[in-house]
Amino acid sequence: MKTICKLLSLVLSVLLLMTGCRVIESDIDGNGDTTDAAAEAIVYPKGDGRMVVCLDAGHGFRDIGCDTDLLLGTEAEVNLAVTLLVKDALEKKGIEVILTHDGKTYPSAEKIKSLADGAGVEYIAEDIIENDVFSAYERGIYTSAIAEKEGIDLFISLHVNSIENNPEISRYEIDYYKGNPYAAALGELAEALSGRLDNETAIYADPLEEAFLVTKTGTHPSVLIEMGYATNERDSANLNSEIWRKNFANTLAECVLEWLLAFEK
Repeated sequence: MKTICKLLSLVLSVLLLMTGCRVIESDIDGNGDTTDAAAEAIVYPKGDGRMVVCLDAGHGFRDIGCDTDLLLGTEAEVNLAVTLLVKDALEKKGIEVILTHDGKTYPSAEKIKSLADGAGVEYIAEDIIENDVFSAYERGIYTSAIAEKEGIDLFISLHVNSIENNPEISRYEIDYYKGNPYAAALGELAEALSGRLDNETAIYADPLEEAFLVTKTGTHPSVLIEMGYATNERDSANLNSEIWRKNFANTLAECVLEWLLAFEK
């Protein structure tokens, strides 16, 4: 990890020593080329030493995601359960967390458009509609508006993958848009996370036409993580395990904190 400036170290120490510190609180399988862009410094727009991560539990509401006999519950339910654990793990490290939704409610079309208008984020009005599906496009616009107004240092969308008639496929997958201004830094995050989770992790730096909507909307750092394949026995057993979920959440939180601190503000 790169040298951390003394100021960052001091800020981190204060955050970790504080008790009750304030915390606030998508599209599967793709291939792409790796990027050889030079690493950029993460630009923190808040200017007050805060670190903010936006978490998105993929699918939800009428969109249940994948659903197999091996998985206990739907993908949407698993995504939300793990996302909430990641939220807790990040908050314990002094990182503020914003959720795109809590599994019960999500922002209305009117709210998304109002936030986007106030933040100067362009959108296609007919693609933001009132129904019981929180679409990937709506999430992308909503997150972009928050990033413009509040500042987001990293957006993470959590998913579970599946593939019919190929139960042997088992792996983590990490996707990001290679045209993102922070693509090189996201590649470093993906590599670091891969080393912590499983060296067989598939990492995709996707071109525009293959990138997921939630990762290619906006200019803030965005990544989508497939936590395994619901159609694979080993992966599903992991995803069903509370111990595995907590270990995954803690590992992701540790890696994210180190990544955020690796760049001078």
